[in-house]
Amino acid sequence: MKKLLSIIAALLICMGTQAQIVSSRSSIVRTEKQSSNTQWFVRGGMNLMNLSGDAAEDLKSKMGYNVMLGFTKNLGAQGAYWGMDFGLTSRGFKVEGEGDDIKSIAHAVQVSPFTFGWEFDVTDAISIDPHIGAFVSCDYTSKMKGDGEDISWSDFADYSGVDYNRFDAGLNLGVGVWYDRFNLDFSYQRGFIDVFTDLDGVKSSNFMIRLGVAF
Repeated sequence: MKKLLSIIAALLICMGTQAQIVSSRSSIVRTEKQSSNTQWFVRGGMNLMNLSGDAAEDLKSKMGYNVMLGFTKNLGAQGAYWGMDFGLTSRGFKVEGEGDDIKSIAHAVQVSPFTFGWEFDVTDAISIDPHIGAFVSCDYTSKMKGDGEDISWSDFADYSGVDYNRFDAGLNLGVGVWYDRFNLDFSYQRGFIDVFTDLDGVKSSNFMIRLGVAF
């Protein structure tokens, strides 16, 4: 009987030790996952589109959109991060004249291959998020409407004797406010590639106000 009790006691001690080891390993795994946490988000909203350059002085802003799906990944434990996003966006402009206004918009696929930012905690639930990054985009359709006629940007380029660049690349610069997992973001986007070559260097210039949620 004493031998049986000794064996049972030894088994209980082994099981307890094994449980502590498993618990310690689980704690380490959770800590590693938290330190390398990847946060996904979706963000979308209003895009005030325009062009910049000498030939764009008389152009007015036109309302567009920007909708992105992306992620951020922590760089250390102090609030720094890097991220990527992709989605759909627009660029364009408006010309106000004595007759019909000319409204122009191009719809594009956009990818931001890297974004760097830093979240500064204000309270436990609120943080400020300045960020900077790069983007590339490609227009998949475009339209210029005025005087009862619709033409594409390619048609406009042909009529004007210039080339239309459907590809663009440039810089994103912005700041956001996070409340828990909800986000309000203000960003300025500047393209570095001429929209129309030989047209005094006009480039895309967008200001975006977007709402987002992390998951």
